[in-house]
Amino acid sequence: MEQAELNRILQKGEGLRIEFKEAQNGVPDSLYDTVSSFLNREGGVILLGVNDDGKVVGLNGQNLMQLKHNMVTALNNPDVINPPFPLAVNEIKHENETILYIRVPVSSFIHRHANLIYDRENDSDFRITDEARIAEMYARKRNVFSENQIFPNLRIEDLDASLFEKVKSRISLVNTNHPWLTTGYSNERILRDARFLRRDFATGEEGLTLAAALVFGTDEVIGNILPAYRIDILVRRENNDRWDDRLLLKTNLIDSYLQALEFIKKKWPEKFWQDSNGNRKDLRELIFRELVANIIIHREYNSAKSTEVIIYVDHVEATNPNRARFSGPLDLETFEADPKNPNIRAFFNILTWADEIGSGVRNMNKFVATYTGGAHPVFTEGESFKSILPMITFNVGSKSVLYVNLTQLTEEQLDVEKIKSLEKLPLDLSLKDVNDIDELALILVGSWAKKSGELPNLRFLIDSDLSLEELKKVGSWEEKSGKLLKKRARVLLSTLLLTLTPVSIDDLTNILGYRSKERFRDDYIKPLKDNKLIEYTLEKANDPNQQYIITQKGKLFLGGSSF
Repeated sequence: MEQAELNRILQKGEGLRIEFKEAQNGVPDSLYDTVSSFLNREGGVILLGVNDDGKVVGLNGQNLMQLKHNMVTALNNPDVINPPFPLAVNEIKHENETILYIRVPVSSFIHRHANLIYDRENDSDFRITDEARIAEMYARKRNVFSENQIFPNLRIEDLDASLFEKVKSRISLVNTNHPWLTTGYSNERILRDARFLRRDFATGEEGLTLAAALVFGTDEVIGNILPAYRIDILVRRENNDRWDDRLLLKTNLIDSYLQALEFIKKKWPEKFWQDSNGNRKDLRELIFRELVANIIIHREYNSAKSTEVIIYVDHVEATNPNRARFSGPLDLETFEADPKNPNIRAFFNILTWADEIGSGVRNMNKFVATYTGGAHPVFTEGESFKSILPMITFNVGSKSVLYVNLTQLTEEQLDVEKIKSLEKLPLDLSLKDVNDIDELALILVGSWAKKSGELPNLRFLIDSDLSLEELKKVGSWEEKSGKLLKKRARVLLSTLLLTLTPVSIDDLTNILGYRSKERFRDDYIKPLKDNKLIEYTLEKANDPNQQYIITQKGKLFLGGSSF
């Protein structure tokens, strides 16, 4: 957990997915009520060493290790949480105080504490004893997690026995003490441990689940259960209408992960990075390990759509069938991860192919920026979850003069820091060899108009009929700007450039000559912000120090790239 996230949680206060415990006298009795209710509802974060008002009181350092040990032991004890659900208990410093935090994912099971079922409402945990409410909770779990669908006629003998050995071989590389490596530990026991063999307590039905078939099934088993399932990886660098190379996967998730990772990784040059421990790491491995794990772990497997990964000259684009919570781009600073297949995720975690929930997109953001020298991926939630990972960047550089000319801003208005940020802006790779400034202007303006047509209420208005020959006949850039862009488009473009570094609405209206802040906010700020091209710098909208800053999506828009 980063300090920024901790500060947001403390500021937000207790709620459906946040709980504070003082824990001054040891593990509070109510902790496991909350763990149970979070597992049963939507997951959440528990902070220990914080009072109900969000004040950090800290924990006694001498008792810290014992406190952590007691909680970890209890979470593995069926007499406390049943079924047991191991969770990490981590430390974090806040000013001079130490607190503990526990991230609790939503579980695909109904969990009991001391044989009682708890649910979460607002900031409270409450017991559920009504049979109808309990049945409703089981139904909610069945509807949410397709991985838990039971196939009563699927037998262990139908699975691929060699995959169990492959899993053990992988585990032996990372944890020689894992119980699955114990002599005589049966495949059935592994399936039960992984929650791939389960009993539905609402119906009494017991058997292997969809997750068991996907992870350990033969190709025949998977094809019979999910005939439309496939992962299609295409290379489109020379032939954009078809493909240059292709990997089509309809096999188990273990082999799919290994083959997909190897295929994608080989399509990009090596670049190495040194971590905080001095270890030299292959950035390709770090980036695509997260991408491949994400498309496997978070896919909605009951969808007939395929997972598609396309490798272009300068970026990778992945589209994955999804069970969406909302529609639009993820804000990596504030988003809360929602596991789509928590049992498959937990299994991949054992293999060390997945880390803490939510870390995948954050790690990709970090490692892509390192690989490219500053570019960032874009993740969009929807019916399909879309990931766009830039892998090669071409900066605006000296072409920044074109943007300044189009906006008609002066060097004083667009200060040195903004100009430097503009020069570092990634330009779409297809524009790398466009050296004619008039031609580049037409292409970029056309790109902005086209993209704005896909964004509600943006209306980036241009003269779409102007040809290159006609533009070259126009004299000054002030005249060319007037020919290319209508006033609204020029103000939108100017606003985006001015937000390359934080800027207040007062400065924006002064520079652009608007008397009414309210009208400027409604006409220009609101559509840009609603479409995630700019954002606040501070959480409270009415903060007197509030400013605006361009987003990664806004930078892609300016550079003519996809998002």
